[in-house]
Amino acid sequence: MRRNKTKRNETKKTKTKKRRNSIGGNLRVLIFCSALAALAIVLSQYLSIKIGNSVRIGFGALPVILAGCLFGPVAGMLVGAVSDILGCILFYGVGALVPLVTVGVMVEGAVAGLVGRRKTPVSLVIAVMTGRIVGSALIKAVGLWLQYKTPLPVLLARIPPILLEGALISILLVYLLCNNRAVTKEIRGLTEK
Repeated sequence: MRRNKTKRNETKKTKTKKRRNSIGGNLRVLIFCSALAALAIVLSQYLSIKIGNSVRIGFGALPVILAGCLFGPVAGMLVGAVSDILGCILFYGVGALVPLVTVGVMVEGAVAGLVGRRKTPVSLVIAVMTGRIVGSALIKAVGLWLQYKTPLPVLLARIPPILLEGALISILLVYLLCNNRAVTKEIRGLTEK
């Protein structure tokens, strides 16, 4: 009897810990995800290089992927959706919103949350590159083609910058989440209090 009671208490603790690390279970996590969404807007609008209408090189996906890796797929999806929708409305107007592009950003965050939760260098690289290829190279490309009839050569020209961004984001995430003790200590403090 005592063993079953101990097991129940342990599963209760792990469920509470998982909920505390999710976006709906902790106010600190919610605020941090909001800050990540704002950072994604700033990085994608002000600190990116635009080449034509369809190709942009920047780090706007970094906060979305970071939210997914830290707090799970739901947080990554929500940060991606909020940053894309607010960024479109603030800078281009409601008419510029392309739902399939928003879905692509959400997929990047979800894939990062599903694959990158272990926070090992290999899982982070796989999470970033898979999210960038599926979310940005495929889903966003289809969204741009359907909405704006973007020609195939332009869509294909987006692939090398997407892969370059993925490699640079992978390096940054591996450094921040695996090699930097100060960052990991702060993140642990954010979710455990």
